[in-house]
Amino acid sequence: MSVSPLQSQESDGARERAVPQLLEGIWENYSRYIVFDTGYTSAAGEAIPQIVLRTFYQWYDDRAAESPEYSASVPRSDNNTTATSSVAQEIHVRFVPLTDQLFTDSENAVAHENGDLLYAENENSGAWDMQVDFVGKRFGGRQIYHIPVAVIGDRLYLKFALRVDDSEPTSATAILDGTILESEYPMAGYWQDYGNANGILESPPIVSKELLSYFVTDSAVYPIRYWTTDMEYDENAVASIVDGDETYYVKKHLWVGDKNYTCTLGRRTQIRNLQKTDSLPKPYTTNSVLVEKHATDDDGNEFSYTVRTSTICAFGEPYLTLTDGSKSIEEIVTEDNARRKDPPEPLFPVHGGPIDFDWSIIEDPPKDYNRRMLDLGK
Repeated sequence: MSVSPLQSQESDGARERAVPQLLEGIWENYSRYIVFDTGYTSAAGEAIPQIVLRTFYQWYDDRAAESPEYSASVPRSDNNTTATSSVAQEIHVRFVPLTDQLFTDSENAVAHENGDLLYAENENSGAWDMQVDFVGKRFGGRQIYHIPVAVIGDRLYLKFALRVDDSEPTSATAILDGTILESEYPMAGYWQDYGNANGILESPPIVSKELLSYFVTDSAVYPIRYWTTDMEYDENAVASIVDGDETYYVKKHLWVGDKNYTCTLGRRTQIRNLQKTDSLPKPYTTNSVLVEKHATDDDGNEFSYTVRTSTICAFGEPYLTLTDGSKSIEEIVTEDNARRKDPPEPLFPVHGGPIDFDWSIIEDPPKDYNRRMLDLGK
């Protein structure tokens, strides 16, 4: 049986904070509002988010998922489209980091074992595996569902890839002291696809059976298709990309959520039927990360330099955007549901003057009026 490599990735800081800092606030798209940091947690310390559906073409906000304690404190009497006895869905979420949560404040830089310090250059960023429990419901015998998400600035993405390496090797010399370096090919490297869920819903998401990772060189982009498999997960297994005299190596297996994906059949290690392109699919958005490195010259003097790189590449439009925070979720729901749609335009033009009707037809109808009425339909 495959074992998830994410089981041991949760840090002590993640345990202390139920919701990562970058996911705080009210998030929205056309169909819903989502609040991760509601202040309510389960007995196990999991976050209990709130999901408000923007139904009827955004004319009615339905509180579909929330904490029972919140429902008790803020009654749903005017916000319940089902039976009186129904309750909102309760959801428990645990956030497992997929990459470093980076802030633009260099004082909060993330330290790696090799001594590198990482921080965001202009926008905060991070990625997590949302492990979701739909309390009281088991769909197909399952209890936990996975929704990988990535945040760049005030935008949340479901379709994204993570770079395997934070920065490329650089020959350290004292000449680099205090400089910022950027590769001639900043996107070069292996980008592992994590976007296999279709949404953050009040019911289980649809999980993709295929993923598309990318290996980027200075002259080409190699899309690598992965598909779900029941073979045993091997984090050390590699597959090769052969292009003429060049050979590149990538992961043979990907573990995303609770699914195992492979890019080759059986014991094969060479990826076949590759169709390389000259660019990643557009539009795409990357974060900008500064990696501060420290080294020592031949005389024993310490110096530092910085490498600009990226760790997250998001594809397409964001799934959610962060609101400005000027209103609470209660104010938003109350304001939205207080709106009334304007009455439709009349089918016929409104008559501007007195009604001009020939009453003689009624007072002294012609003898053949019945005949005339029948003729109207001919």
